[in-house]
This record gives sequence, C-alpha cells and structure tokens, in this order.
Amino acid sequence: MMGSQGKDWRNLPNMITLGRLAIAFLLFVMLTLEIRGWGIIGDRHLALNLAALAFILCVTTDFIDGYLARRWKMVTVFGRLADSFVDKIVICGTLIYLVHLTPELIRPWFVAIIVAREFLVSGIRSYMESQGIEFGARIGGKIKMVLQSMLIPAVMLKQANASSGIYPWILGSLDVVMEILFWGTLITTLWSAADYIMVAIRSGQQKQNSA
Repeated sequence: MMGSQGKDWRNLPNMITLGRLAIAFLLFVMLTLEIRGWGIIGDRHLALNLAALAFILCVTTDFIDGYLARRWKMVTVFGRLADSFVDKIVICGTLIYLVHLTPELIRPWFVAIIVAREFLVSGIRSYMESQGIEFGARIGGKIKMVLQSMLIPAVMLKQANASSGIYPWILGSLDVVMEILFWGTLITTLWSAADYIMVAIRSGQQKQNSA
C-alpha cells in the first residue's frame, strides 16, 4: 500500500512541501511589509517577528515532510526536487531580504557565498545523476542547513526586539549565539562545497575505471 502511494506525487509529504512554499510566500510578504515600515508598534517590529515565526514553521515542516516520506516509503522524484527547490527559496530568499533589513549582521558577501554554494552543489548533483551516479546529501550539507536554520530566525528576532526592552539578557545572549552561528554557517558552507566537489571527482574517476 505504501509502495503504491510512494509513486504518486500527490502524497502527504509532498503536500506539506507545497504548503511550505505557501508559508515562504507569507514569510516574504512579512519581510516586504517590514521594509516598508508596517507592523512597528513602539519599538517592536511586528512584521519581522511574524516573519521569524513563519521561517521557523518552514524549517519545522521541512523536517516533518522528510521524516514522513522516509517513514511511509513515499519518496518520489517530485518530492526530492520540490523539497530541494523550496529549501533554496526559503534560505536564499530570506538571506537576501536580511541584507537590506540587517546590513550590520548579514553582509552581501556572506549571502553571495551561500547562494554560490547552492548553485554549485545543485549543478554537480544534476550532472552526476545524469551520468547515473547516485549523489545524495552529505553530512556537511546537513550541518550547514541546521546552522542556517538557527542563524536566520536569531537575526530576525534580534533585529525585531533589540530596542523593545523585552528580556534584555536574552537579547544580549543572542549576540554571542549569532556570532557562533554566523561563522559556523560560513565554515560549513565552504567545507560542504569542497566535500561535494571531491566526492564528485572520486565518483567520476571510479565510473571511468569501471567502464
């Protein structure tokens, strides 16, 4: 039963993935409204706080759809492509907005490295799989995703509530956390890019030797 469902792209995990795309649209709407000055109540930036919650929801549903797809054997080609596409939209899109909203925290060069890595890995994966070589996710990429998923909402919550006077000790501790997450994200991004390149080279050489 589960095997037949796994061949149908209209299964629950894939619907959750598409729902995550809708949440991403809401996230970008909130960030756009924040840029235009909507949702500021006193020193509290409502739109940015809502955007942070939307981002956290995107990350949570990303874990859920992947878990269900594996658990119920509903992994499909559409699901793999859609999940990767939505992940890139959410992460890269949000970081691009944050360059404008939090220029002192998220710098253009940082976002350029993140986006370049995503294009590089996507290109390598597409080429390798077109050659019949399986090219799954690597541990470095998974760690990078976790760190990014923590850094982005931390930056938004810090920016939204920095002048609100709400729990200043919590906001103060976010500075240290963001510093660790920032450099951790940068290092794992570069590491995972190099790792994917090396794996692709080794896999290509092994295929040539076995031909």
